[in-house]
Order: sequence, then structure tokens, then C-alpha cells
Amino acid sequence: MKALGSALRALERPTPPSGDPTRGLRDAIEAIGKIAERAAGEGAFDDFRRRQLVRRGAHVLSAIIERGVESGAFRPYCARWAVQRLPYAIVAGVCARWVFGLPEERSLGAGAAADAALEALCPPVLAAR
Repeated sequence: MKALGSALRALERPTPPSGDPTRGLRDAIEAIGKIAERAAGEGAFDDFRRRQLVRRGAHVLSAIIERGVESGAFRPYCARWAVQRLPYAIVAGVCARWVFGLPEERSLGAGAAADAALEALCPPVLAAR
């Protein structure tokens, strides 16, 4: 499916580093969800394409998260985990509906995935004791 490749290339286009990492993360997660939905709807979401989407989507999210950590916009408890592992969990969560054939009401949507990711990336500041 050539459309998957072109959609992934569009997702991977560099974004200005001065952009808002929170908005960039939300937009990228939404785009990944739309790519997965379209691929599944066209019957082109085989193992190879799923792996490709997870790998490339996680790479994009990782770059956004890394910029957010470096700028101070994201303050995760563990920056290394946030940059290296959280992106894979986000993409897997967004794609689970189409991988496992889950009904929409029992699956994690892109908006909920973005909210959960931002909660992990921007934890509340603990009050000093």
C-alpha cells in the first residue's frame, strides 16, 4: 500500500523545533491513529505494515518528546524512559483497536492516548515537605 508509505513520510517531515511540543505530540498521535484506521479500512494492515507504523511512528514521537524534555516543556520522572519507551506504548495503544479488532468503545483512541502521554510527561509538581 503506497498510501501508508506516503502518510508515514508526511508524518516524518521535520517540524520546527520552536513549535509547541504538546501540540506537536497531540497532532502526531492523531495522525498515527488516522494512518492506522485508513490502513485497516483498506485491508492493508498486515504484520509488516503494523511493524513499520509502530517503528516509524515511535521514532517521530520520540523526537517530539526529546525536544519537549530538552526545552523543559515535558518533565517526566524518567526522561530516558519517556524518550525511548513511551512512544512505542503510545503507538501500540492507538493501533490496538485495528490489530485486535476491538470495538471503538473498548479501545484507546488517539485523544485518550495523547492525554495519558501528556500526563506522564507533565506530572504534577510535588509540594515540598
